[in-house]
Amino acid sequence: MMKMRLRVRTGMVGLLLCGTVLAGDNQAPSGEWQSLCERNRHIGLDAERVTQMVGHCRKRGLSTRDTETLLAPVRAADRESLPAECVFIKVEEGLAKQVDAARIVAAAEARLECLRKARKLIASTPSERGGAGPPHLITRTCLVLESGLPEEVLEELFSRHGGFRYGRLIQVLEAGETLQLAGLDPRNTKQIMDDCLDRDLNRMEIMRAVDYVLAEHRNGQDFETIYAKLWLPAD
Repeated sequence: MMKMRLRVRTGMVGLLLCGTVLAGDNQAPSGEWQSLCERNRHIGLDAERVTQMVGHCRKRGLSTRDTETLLAPVRAADRESLPAECVFIKVEEGLAKQVDAARIVAAAEARLECLRKARKLIASTPSERGGAGPPHLITRTCLVLESGLPEEVLEELFSRHGGFRYGRLIQVLEAGETLQLAGLDPRNTKQIMDDCLDRDLNRMEIMRAVDYVLAEHRNGQDFETIYAKLWLPAD
């Protein structure tokens, strides 16, 4: 009963907030905007965030149709049981940066496609046997793909003999994303990721390794020189 009351109260707060945000500038809240706001509160996201996003679209002069188009990739992710928030964040970022709506939609659709590829990669691993893996793993794999690390590199990583632990793999994927964004060659990035898994490094150890590689890379050292000193014991 308490949970039910909480849900009802949350829903009422969301509706009140929706009316307040969409009213703006002493205007009465539009029924069309209210309806759009309510429909899109059911995609597994925080009601306040959805309401603020819809209100922001209205203040920018976008129509309800434009706003529905922005949210279409988010709803598609939700329908496909993919992490919808990952796509929604892309929409939020575009709106915050005043990016043209068409470009925001293109970026959101590109992220949705990366999520699909990520789930397919994870599902093909021996450890999953057709499963999709936890949402956080899908999201992190998506972001690594966006960073430019090729799919074949991730295929090799996921197909490692003996499988993997999700928590450690996510940390290694974060490291791979950072290294790739810094401009390392994908094969070199994979070498570091493999080493982190082989050595069963914890998060702090992985961060130290990445920091060293990045610092030496910024100093103009080639990868062979960096790698030769990477795993030497500290003096």
